Amino acid sequence: MVVRETTAFARQFGKNAGMPDFPRAIRGYHRDQVDALIARIEGTLGRSPLYAPPVTVAEVNGLRFTPTLRGYQMKAVDEALDGYLRELEGRGGGRRRMPSGEADRLIGLVRNVQFVTTRLTEGYDEEQVDVFLDRMIVALREHRALAADVRGVRFATTRIRAGYSQSGVDAFLDRLASEIERLSRG
Repeated sequence: MVVRETTAFARQFGKNAGMPDFPRAIRGYHRDQVDALIARIEGTLGRSPLYAPPVTVAEVNGLRFTPTLRGYQMKAVDEALDGYLRELEGRGGGRRRMPSGEADRLIGLVRNVQFVTTRLTEGYDEEQVDVFLDRMIVALREHRALAADVRGVRFATTRIRAGYSQSGVDAFLDRLASEIERLSRG
């Protein structure tokens, strides 16, 4: 889904004091689109007036900003959105602590997963995937794993050198995120 917020909205309501001030880049995300979404997120979280429908986690996960000249730096916006996703997910839908037995089951699932290795087609960097899965095991042990963290992770791609099959990793992460969501909601 491409974010197509009106520029009039962003100009009319401007930035709140609590909104991030993103660095500019030669080629970055469209500033009005980012400002409008952040204003909606801040309103949904109750930190500013809400002048548009509340934002959902699914909406933020599926959005795409239009790249433009002199836009906001993409990495800075992505990192801020990851933080907002954790907040939105943490406050929404009566999140509860995951039962220990279920957390142990998911830890076993993460610990024992095996991915097909590829060299000729693009794959995900093995080290980055392994480090992320190790962090997920710790988060599951501490009962702080969030589906938004799993859905929002991005890995560098490899070609020629060994990498994990992208489709296999993506399918596993979708399953893991769904399980975390299901167990956190009860």
